[in-house]
Amino acid sequence: MSRSTKGRLLAPLLLMGVLVGGCGHARYIPGTKIPDEPRNRTIVDVVERYRRALQDLKMADLMGMAHPHYYEHSGTPKGDDDYGYKGLLQVIRARVGQLVAVRYNMRYLRVNWKSDTLVEVEIYISANFQLKTGDGERWHRMTDYNKIILTKEKDRWLFLRGM
Repeated sequence: MSRSTKGRLLAPLLLMGVLVGGCGHARYIPGTKIPDEPRNRTIVDVVERYRRALQDLKMADLMGMAHPHYYEHSGTPKGDDDYGYKGLLQVIRARVGQLVAVRYNMRYLRVNWKSDTLVEVEIYISANFQLKTGDGERWHRMTDYNKIILTKEKDRWLFLRGM
């Protein structure tokens, strides 16, 4: 078989391999490993609005994103540090009152759909914030994993946990 004949036979096989191989790769939301689907983009957009409101210290916007049945267990075995919607308002007031500046970044790890109206979002947080203290203003750094739970009410996604 001549070289040109081999080339003509190999070219379609190589092209088919590239096409078949390319079909198996999922598209992801940029910067994540979350499949790029409309419903996942919607959830990431909701959480990004929360991130920006937190970074901009917009207390009213943050409270507007919380569901009336919001509940936070605070990640401890004790129950005395758990709180609901009213407690969230107090927590946000206290924390926003201490903050001077915030840089709040999230890396989206997973979006787990429990139903069409309930979703868990696993994130990794990296935050830098400047606090007012008795000794003046001080910068702090915090990293943590968090799970946000959102529920859809009417046409709006609201936070049930994780703010």
